[in-house]
Amino acid sequence: MDLKIIQGSADSLVLYEEQLLAKIEAYDSKLFFNDVWDDKFVKDIEIFTNEHVGINSPIEFTGLPLTPQLELKCYWAKFLSDERNNSRSSVERRRLPMRWLNTDWEEISSRFGVSCLADIPHPEFTARHTSSSEGKITRKHNAELLDTFSRYSHNSKRKKIKQSYVSDNSIVEKEYLPARITVAGDIHKNIIIQREQFKPLQRRMIVYLNDLYSEDDYRFKDKQRTTDKYLNFYRYPEWLRDAVRFHVINKIQHGELAPSTLVGYMGRFINFRDFMHEKFETPSPALISDELIEDEYLSWGNRKGLSGKNWFTDTVAMLQTASREFSDKWPSLSVSKRAVKKIKKTHYKEGLGRIGYANEGVGRSYSQRIIDELQMAVKDAPSPVPQIFILILATGMRAEDGHSVLFDCLKDDPDDDNFMILHFWQNKVRKWNRKPLSKSDKSHAALIKVIKDQRKCIVQKHGRPTKYLFPYVTGTREGFVSQQWTASEIKKKVVSQQVRDDEGNALAFSWHPLRHTMGTSLAQNGHDILNIMMELGHTSPDMATVYVNNRLELKKKALLEKGSGRFFTIHGSVDDKIGELLVRKEQLAATRVCGGACSMPAQIGDWCEHANACYTCKYFRADAKDVEFFKSEKLAIDALIQEQQEESKELAESGKTRMSEITGRRLRKNKEVYDSLGKIVSAIEEDSIYKGSGQKAKQIKLEFIE
Repeated sequence: MDLKIIQGSADSLVLYEEQLLAKIEAYDSKLFFNDVWDDKFVKDIEIFTNEHVGINSPIEFTGLPLTPQLELKCYWAKFLSDERNNSRSSVERRRLPMRWLNTDWEEISSRFGVSCLADIPHPEFTARHTSSSEGKITRKHNAELLDTFSRYSHNSKRKKIKQSYVSDNSIVEKEYLPARITVAGDIHKNIIIQREQFKPLQRRMIVYLNDLYSEDDYRFKDKQRTTDKYLNFYRYPEWLRDAVRFHVINKIQHGELAPSTLVGYMGRFINFRDFMHEKFETPSPALISDELIEDEYLSWGNRKGLSGKNWFTDTVAMLQTASREFSDKWPSLSVSKRAVKKIKKTHYKEGLGRIGYANEGVGRSYSQRIIDELQMAVKDAPSPVPQIFILILATGMRAEDGHSVLFDCLKDDPDDDNFMILHFWQNKVRKWNRKPLSKSDKSHAALIKVIKDQRKCIVQKHGRPTKYLFPYVTGTREGFVSQQWTASEIKKKVVSQQVRDDEGNALAFSWHPLRHTMGTSLAQNGHDILNIMMELGHTSPDMATVYVNNRLELKKKALLEKGSGRFFTIHGSVDDKIGELLVRKEQLAATRVCGGACSMPAQIGDWCEHANACYTCKYFRADAKDVEFFKSEKLAIDALIQEQQEESKELAESGKTRMSEITGRRLRKNKEVYDSLGKIVSAIEEDSIYKGSGQKAKQIKLEFIE
C-alpha cells in the first residue's frame, strides 16, 4: 500500500489505521487476518526469528477494537522479527500486559479518554512546552498507566528491585519498579515511537539513529543491544523544534556528526532554550537578533560557566541554518566571529590558557600508587571487568575499543615466534591497529594469558567462539559489554576500597585516564613521538606531544635518551649531563651521532671531520640503548684487526716498509677502538648498574597484581 497516497486522507484515525495495516502487510498479510498467534503460526511467518511463543500460550488480540489491535499487531510483528528478543523471558514478560489490554481496554480507554494506545500521554514525548522547566523531559513511563497495570492480577504483590550506584563518592541503593510492571510502559512507549515513524524523516519528532547511520559508519547494531537509540526532538519547545531537527539531521547526513557526539551536541540547544525562556515570557524566533546572541546569550553562558566554546558556536550555526531554511519565521543573522573571543575559557585551569592546559595533560593520568590500588580493588569485580581493566591499562586503548575487541584479536606473529600480534579496531579514527606483544615481556605475557583465559571461558559458557571477546548477548543478538556498566562496577570497588587520588580526595574513576597513564609511561620510558602516536592510535603527532612536552625532564628522556637515561664515555663512565646538552635550543651544545652523541661542538664550536674516530674520542658519549650495535661493531673490529695483522706482516716480509707502517698505525688505532668498545659494552652490561648521579625513570607497571 502506497503511504504517500494514504497520507492524503483527512481523517487522522483512519489514516493511522491504514498506515498500521500497510506496515503489518509489509511483514506478512496473514498477520492481519489472524487474531491468535500460536507457536505454529509464528513459525510459519518467514520474517519472524523468535522461537519462544510456545504451544500452549499464544499471543491473542481478540478483545481489542481495531485501532489498538493493529497497534499491538504491528508492535508484535517488529518484536518477533528482532533477534534481540529471541528469548523466553522477553516473551513471558509481555503475556500479562497483553491479557490486561485485552480484558481491560474499555476501562483504560475511558480513563485516558483515548481510542488508541499511542494517544495515551507519555512524559518523554510531551507535545507542548510553555516554559524551560516543562521542557526538561523525563525518561520515566506514564505513572498513571503503570499504576493501573500494577493493580491488575497479582502485580501488587511484586516487590521492587534494588540497584546500587555511586553518587557523591558513596554507594547509593535505590528501589525501582520490577520489569514485570515497567514492561507495560515499554509497550506503550514503543507504540508511540512506532506511530511517529509513519511521518517523513524530516518531519519526525522521534528519529531512530538506525535511519541516520549505517553499520559502515559505526558499530551500531551491536552497540544498540536491547533498545534502539533515537533522537527525541520533543525535548525542545515547539518554536525551536523544526530548526534544531533540520540542522541536526542535515549535519548527520553530511557526515559531520558521529553518534558518540550527539548527546553533547543536542544539549547545546537545551542551553539556548533555557536562556530564551528565562529572558522572555513567550519566546519566539522573531525575538532573536545579533545583539541578543552576541551580548546577552554570550554573557548568560559565561555566567553559567559553560565549558568550551561550542555551546555558543554550534548554536549560532543552528540559528544561521534556521534563517536560511525557514526564512519566513527566522530572522537573518550576521553574528561576528570575533564574539567568540569574549567566551570565558572555564575549562582551562586558571592562568594556564590553552597551551598550559595541553602541557598539563599528563596530569590526567594515574600515578603508580593509584594503579596499584585500582588493580587490587578491581580483582574482585564481576567478570569481565578485571580482564578489560588489564587490557586497557596494558595497551592504552580507548574505552570503547577495549570493550569491543574481537574474539580472534590475538594471533601468532607469522614472522617471529617470540611475538604475538594484538589486532583491534580504533573506532574514532576508523582504522585497525596491530600491537606486537613480546612473549618474554612480563606485562605482555600477562596480557596474552588474560586473553587466552577469556577465550576459554567464553567457549565453556557459550559452547563456541563469539564475535567479541567480551560479549553481551540479548536474545540471539550478540553485542559487547557496556563501558558505562564496567565503569560503574569499578566505581563501587573504588568507594568500598577507599581509593584516593594524589590530593587525598576520593578517586573519581573513569576509563580515559588509563589511556593517559599509558601515554605518560611511554614518554617516561623514552619512546619517541612517532612511537607513542602509533601505540595510542593518534592520527597526528600533536596528541602525542601532550605526553612528552609536559616538562623538560620528560622531553630529555622521551626524545633523546629513549629510556636508557645513560650516556657513556669511552672509558666506561657515565656522563649524566649529556641529555641536557642535547636539548638546549639556544646553542648547539651536543650533536647526535651514530651510536650516541658528540659533545665536541660545545667545547670548540666546530664540527669533527675525522671519520670513524668517535670510539677513541674523549668527546664521544655512547648511548646505552645501542648496546647491541656496539657488540656488532666490536665483532667487526676484531675481524678487521686479524686481517690487518696478517696484512702488515705480509707487507713487511715483501719489503713494502711504508705500506706496512701505515697498516700498522691503522692496526694500533683499531685496537684502541676495540678496547673502547669493550669498556662501553662492559659498562652497559655490568648488572645494569647506573653509574651516573641521575635515576632512571620508574616504569608504570602494566601487569596485573595477583
